[in-house]
This record gives sequence, structure tokens and C-alpha cells, in this order.
Amino acid sequence: MTSLPPLVTKAAMPPALLSDFPLIQGPPADGFYLQYETAGLTLRHAEAGPNDNGLCLDLLDGNVERRAAGGRKSPLAKAIGLRRHPDSSVLDTTCGLGRDAATLAALGCTATTLERHPVLFALVEDARERAAQIEVRPHWLANWSANIRADAINWLAQQSAQPGFDVIYIDPMFESTRRKARPQKALAWLGELVGGDTDVGELLDLALARAGRQVVVKQHARSKPLAPPDRSVEGKAIRFDIFLVRDRV
Repeated sequence: MTSLPPLVTKAAMPPALLSDFPLIQGPPADGFYLQYETAGLTLRHAEAGPNDNGLCLDLLDGNVERRAAGGRKSPLAKAIGLRRHPDSSVLDTTCGLGRDAATLAALGCTATTLERHPVLFALVEDARERAAQIEVRPHWLANWSANIRADAINWLAQQSAQPGFDVIYIDPMFESTRRKARPQKALAWLGELVGGDTDVGELLDLALARAGRQVVVKQHARSKPLAPPDRSVEGKAIRFDIFLVRDRV
């Protein structure tokens, strides 16, 4: 793991969530840094322009509800199999920005997330904590049972072979991305900070040994599958490859 980006904050005692990040008084001359304010934790880059807002997650901006509005007809819901299994338990092994996990929770799944990168984990957990503090919590937050900072391969290897989740979900980040539009600038920076998930093949093998029903891998629409899937669900720009778990002896 590379060194953690510094944290800029006016708080005398930043939250325990951020205790591992080195504190500095002001923005650095170059590179990434985190800024903690009452409005939320923000990932910034020293080379960004003065009008750049950085990346701060807001789970209360209505996007979760809009993404879930398609119900069980959406590609994500079809890939998970929610029409036949509406109460599925899902382990999201690559939480990232948490959007898919929150959407699945809004669709009625019990979601548990893993994230190994400390910056991504901190951004998502900060957003979850802010969502939990409002008077009327979003209904889906209760379905997102846990967000765990852990390497998915190590975490799964320590679990019992007895399936604990119906579906294991993998949304790997790849080094080469074609996202170039201005709204995706934050995501491009995120890819630069986090890097690619080069061990995703090993993760797939282990997930197949731990999932109760199936493993779902999210890919760019034109990407080569990690392995021949049992079936796929196509979206506009993405594809969900589905690997069914065979009967265990």
C-alpha cells in the first residue's frame, strides 16, 4: 500500500476514522490530499483549479433513489437475480464509491461491503455516517449492514467455506479507462490514486468458493470477460458477467 495522502482539517480532534492520515496545516504543493469539514470529507488534488470541488460523497442527494427507481428491471437488479430472489444477501467485495451497494440496499438486498483502499473506505464511511445522522434516515441505510475496511481476498480466505452470502459482487477498477468526459474527472483521478485491481482473477476464484448462489462481475461493455460466464446482462456502457455456483459436494 502506498503512503496515505495528508489530511487538512481545522478540527483539533479529527474523527477516529481519519486517525491514520497525517495531519498538515494547509494544502500541499502537489499530489492528493483529504480535507475534512463539517460538510463532509473531500478528496482534492493540489493541481486542480480554484473552481474544482473535489470529490465528496453525498448519499442523500437523491441518486440512490433514482438508480433504484428502475426496480428489478435494471441491469444491476437482473444480474443479481432480484426478480426470483428479492431478499438476496450481497457481499460487495470492491465497494469503491458505494453507489452499487447503496442501490442494492434500496432494492431490498442486505448489503455488506469491503474496501481495501483507505481513502475510498474513508470517503464512503464518512458519507454513511452523515446519512445516519439526519432525523429521518434513508430506508436503505438499514439494509447496508456493514462497511468493512479489508482486502477482499484476505477477508474471504478467512471465512468459513459455508456460504454466508447469496451473491458476491465484484466491480474491479482497471488501469486503462476510457472515461474522458468532464463529469468523470473525479473518477479518473480516483483511478490514478487507487490503481488497478490486478488480482481480480484470484478474487473471482475465491468468490466462487464462498458464494451461495452466484458471483457477478461488472465490466466495461467491450471488456474481455475474466472467465467464460454462464450468462451476461448488458447495460448501455457496462456488462454484468454472471458465474453460477455449482452444487457443492
